[in-house]
Amino acid sequence: MPISLRAAALRTALERALDGPVHTLAVDGGIRLHAPAPRDNHIWHATLTALRSADRWGSTDVAGGAPEIWAEVYDEVIT
Repeated sequence: MPISLRAAALRTALERALDGPVHTLAVDGGIRLHAPAPRDNHIWHATLTALRSADRWGSTDVAGGAPEIWAEVYDEVIT
């Protein structure tokens, strides 16, 4: 899926902070990125720094109760 430079930069920053893959999903008007939430405080600091560049971000519990972080970047989808 093609994504904008801004979404790609956010994905890269999150992958570095989390030391793992970040998944992308096309949503109305943008891209949603999601990954398992970090468990360590120093990893949270780097993760929050990256998340602040998104238009929206937050966390949720997915099936099985595992916490996950998500971020959305709008109007940045490359067609």
